[in-house]
Amino acid sequence: MGTTGGINLSDDGLMWEMWGEIDVAVAHEVHATLEDAKEGRKTLDMRRVTFIDSSGVRLVVIACQDGARPRVVGAPPLVRDIFEMMSFDMLVDFVDADEFEAEGREDMSA
Repeated sequence: MGTTGGINLSDDGLMWEMWGEIDVAVAHEVHATLEDAKEGRKTLDMRRVTFIDSSGVRLVVIACQDGARPRVVGAPPLVRDIFEMMSFDMLVDFVDADEFEAEGREDMSA
């Protein structure tokens, strides 16, 4: 059985584009890669996430390990609810997808 989700890394591991179901299969597949990501504030693009379990939330803990609060972009209500239920919402900065897109446009025009 294959995974139905994944994480694409860019910017030396500072940008995580997450999609589909972020579960134990995805966590197992990417765990070592994420731990080797460059230190610095991570951006976790969750606009395309449809499900996350405790293994997926553990990946967010990895994003927090270097002390910089990761930005979680476009988290669907399900993801926000799980983060709040586990008190992980205090570890991240939620960013609206529109706000994130506007930042990108500003960076491109500079």
